[in-house]
Amino acid sequence: MENGKVVITVQLCDEEQTEDEECEEYFLLFSGSSQSHLTSALWSGHDTLHTLCPAHDCCEAVQVTLCRARPGHLPRFNFVQDLAFDMAQFLVSQTALRAMLLDECQIPLEECERLDESLSLALRHLDLPDGWNLLGTHLRNITEPQETLVHFAARRGLKRVAVWLLLQPGAPEALRLTNRQGATPASIAQQRSHRDLHQLLTK
Repeated sequence: MENGKVVITVQLCDEEQTEDEECEEYFLLFSGSSQSHLTSALWSGHDTLHTLCPAHDCCEAVQVTLCRARPGHLPRFNFVQDLAFDMAQFLVSQTALRAMLLDECQIPLEECERLDESLSLALRHLDLPDGWNLLGTHLRNITEPQETLVHFAARRGLKRVAVWLLLQPGAPEALRLTNRQGATPASIAQQRSHRDLHQLLTK
């Protein structure tokens, strides 16, 4: 059901039913490893709800939670700053310059592993500007040495981020491009002993 659009039936037990059940709103929360989805559920009987299964990014077992909204009850929700999302916006705004600035930051290995997961998730949900590409310019006649986001991912061992980057416009050119030190993304990954990432960049 990775593509979604499958009808799911939920039957409530006696303990879950209330007197004003048809006045209440029900939702199903699907929590996966990298994506979560919230869908509304409609009544189809006195103890039965129907909802559409949402599309998911991979095949896996997810946790499903039934949520109920009571009439007149207004729960509060707080939006908090998402540093990974802020970083994703920072990176795509001016690709080469931003990658160079971030490379000057000393990020511990364990932080890089967490960053790889959170940053790749943020990038997948980011709305990219029209015509955006990894080189930040026209794709033709790119010969001058340039640091790209693929170089940045290779240096930090960000494999999940690299997988997303390789699907973006300008990826073939970025793989061939050397930076000012004469290194390609693949050679950087090899120098840093990121074997899986090096294999990905040399496919």
